Amino acid sequence: MGSKKNLLFSISSFYNVIKLNTMKLTIKTTLSLYFCFSFLIAQTGGDNYKVFNKLLNETDIEEHYSVSEIRKIFENPRLKQEPGVLERFNKKPEKIKTYKQYRGIFMTDQRLDGGVDFYFQHKELLNKIMIEFDIDPLILVTIIGIETNYGKRYAEYSVLNSLYTQAINLPKRASWATKEIAELLLYSKNQSSNPFELQGSYAGAFGYGQFIPSSFNRLSIDYNQDGKKDAYDWEDVLGSIAYYLTENGYPENNYNFSFRSPIWRSIRTYNRSDKYANTIIDFRNELSKKVFLSN
Repeated sequence: MGSKKNLLFSISSFYNVIKLNTMKLTIKTTLSLYFCFSFLIAQTGGDNYKVFNKLLNETDIEEHYSVSEIRKIFENPRLKQEPGVLERFNKKPEKIKTYKQYRGIFMTDQRLDGGVDFYFQHKELLNKIMIEFDIDPLILVTIIGIETNYGKRYAEYSVLNSLYTQAINLPKRASWATKEIAELLLYSKNQSSNPFELQGSYAGAFGYGQFIPSSFNRLSIDYNQDGKKDAYDWEDVLGSIAYYLTENGYPENNYNFSFRSPIWRSIRTYNRSDKYANTIIDFRNELSKKVFLSN
């Protein structure tokens, strides 16, 4: 009984503070305080409020969404933490495996043969992109092969829940993940889609090219010019990867794939790991042999 009285007293005190200071508070601050209080009662630790408040304070999300729209998203029971995301971060192969072990995950006959098939199925498109961007087409095939096994494996978790989980549990990624949530909501508005429906990787990337939301918003292109940037259309996907790499330093008229070359550095921006960039180059070189022998 005493705890109920204390709770009622706290609610009353909170209401009086709001009432007395309303004239001094902005609408944003008042709504934030209300949101905070309601979720402190409803959710252990106030995780929703922490991310909600960070989203309002550290991004420009209010240029695209009203506070009430954002609040509805954070009240949705579909918003939840994904333990599997944290497990995957703890077991990132880039960190726990040697280069030989990491390379072995991808450098298989099956995936190389898949690359040969993909190349010949999309040869006309790849050659067109090669000419327009002055880029090696086998690099594009390799990235698709390693990222999503040529579009066969691209969705494991809700992208929103993955980013939400990171924002709560990974302090070094909290601000980054919060900004990516804002970018995801912007993507959803532009696509007229439900943010909870987008599925992607444990890290928050999505589509056949595995772009994170901010990269998709800024560096994907409508290559087939149908009025929509599509993360699941090969023309847009391959064109976007080419554009992404050239915007990140892929040089013109250059075929130097050596360690720390400009091409290598541009590839590394896709996944900031030396092991990843080295594997892309190694895979590309093996794939080129198989493509040549298949002609």
